[in-house]
Amino acid sequence: MKRYLLFALFIAATIAAHAQLEEDFSPNPTGWTLSSGAGFGTVGSGNSVITTPGVGGNNPASIGTPAVNKTSNTVKVCFDIWAYTSNLNTQIAFPCATYADILFVKSSVTTANDAQVAANIYARQDNYLLPTNGGTTCFTFTFPAAVTASDFKVFISFHAGCTQSGTKYILDNVTISGVSLICGGTNCAPVALNDIFNRVSSTETTFNGALYGSNLNYPGGFTVDATGTDNDQNDLYPHLQWSRLTQPVNGSITVNSDGTITVTRNSTSVTQLTFTYRLTDDGPDNDFSTTADNMTDDATVTINWPPAGSLPVTLVNFNGSRNGSTVTLTWTTDIESENTGFDIQRSNGNGVFETIGFVATKAPGGISSMPINYQYRETNTATGNTYYRLSQVDKDGTRTVSTIKGIRGMQDNARMTVYPNPAQSGNMNVLFGSSAVRNIVITDLNGKTLKQWNDYHDDNMVITGLRSGVYILIATNKGTSEKLMQKLVVL
Repeated sequence: MKRYLLFALFIAATIAAHAQLEEDFSPNPTGWTLSSGAGFGTVGSGNSVITTPGVGGNNPASIGTPAVNKTSNTVKVCFDIWAYTSNLNTQIAFPCATYADILFVKSSVTTANDAQVAANIYARQDNYLLPTNGGTTCFTFTFPAAVTASDFKVFISFHAGCTQSGTKYILDNVTISGVSLICGGTNCAPVALNDIFNRVSSTETTFNGALYGSNLNYPGGFTVDATGTDNDQNDLYPHLQWSRLTQPVNGSITVNSDGTITVTRNSTSVTQLTFTYRLTDDGPDNDFSTTADNMTDDATVTINWPPAGSLPVTLVNFNGSRNGSTVTLTWTTDIESENTGFDIQRSNGNGVFETIGFVATKAPGGISSMPINYQYRETNTATGNTYYRLSQVDKDGTRTVSTIKGIRGMQDNARMTVYPNPAQSGNMNVLFGSSAVRNIVITDLNGKTLKQWNDYHDDNMVITGLRSGVYILIATNKGTSEKLMQKLVVL
């Protein structure tokens, strides 16, 4: 099922797009290039995927996306990949280090061989190490200034340090942000995107929402999932209709033709409802009653309610960075209920935190079910590392303290700091001296790569999942080629 995100504002009949290609391969989509044994298939209880033979030899498996248009010069590519036995019955670890090469090529390329021709390649990212046990892998890439083409395709090919006969790969949920799908015709299929509604009130039993998302032509007064904006490349809102396909268990859904919905759960003990719906356009003749030329797409909606006693504020992330003598803290909440704001607390490393500021909630009345971004800045000229945390304050005075974020001192920018090191678990924090773009690897003492991040640009990161042992962390500044190395010890 073709999917791409389109956050749109219809202004003077002009669509300003900020989009994403999203493909879950259900049903088998068109426009994809599959080579070397790759093909559409199913795994588990019928999940639609791409399957490929394990790599080895001189003919690696390769997968090409449909042509897309750039809506941003920076794109993010993500996909889920796992290794399976040849009969697709059992998921296994990759037999050895396995890599993906990602090629950004001309949209005219139609074969894997042509995708490897230098003249057809705009840019490429090679030797991206895949997770040993499979899972989601992502990277962000910025096109060089010399690449002025507006459209391209992405080819993903695989190679490994060993021949992996008897192994198959499962590829699913391919996404590319900063692009829009090229329709290539006068009647493009509509795109129904999966929605998630995270509700705040644990006592609420019903609410009104909208499947279409936020745009100026849409009737107001409805809850929307801002990341779930249905759309159609050649049809505006009046030429689209919505209908329910399935009812949820333990509740009921009314889907109106204009895309509005009424959700009701049977009781407050029900914390999740799921249902599917269909989005239909009226075809080239602009007539819904002549169904032969109408086109459709289906999507799933998930509604979550907090259980009794859940935290009133859900903190999605908490980050910090230094620019000269200025320290900037940023964080995002996903859900807020009865929130007054956040005390900003600082420590010089002695374990004692003092409150240095307060940021009030941006949620109206302290209640929100949508992501909200916050920022706090202060002048910090400390020569040693400084540690920050948030103390979120409810209306009744109850406090919830966040994780701690370390920030480098003024005279410590040339080094890389890891804490705790040694660590009692496999979780560590790394402070870099700046937000420069780096390639980062963790190896064992024999030089075998265990973890890898390409084009990492934050000035701090969290490492998880290391077992007891001694490792080497190597961070290479892509702009200067400077390498910083640190020994990691996990007890």
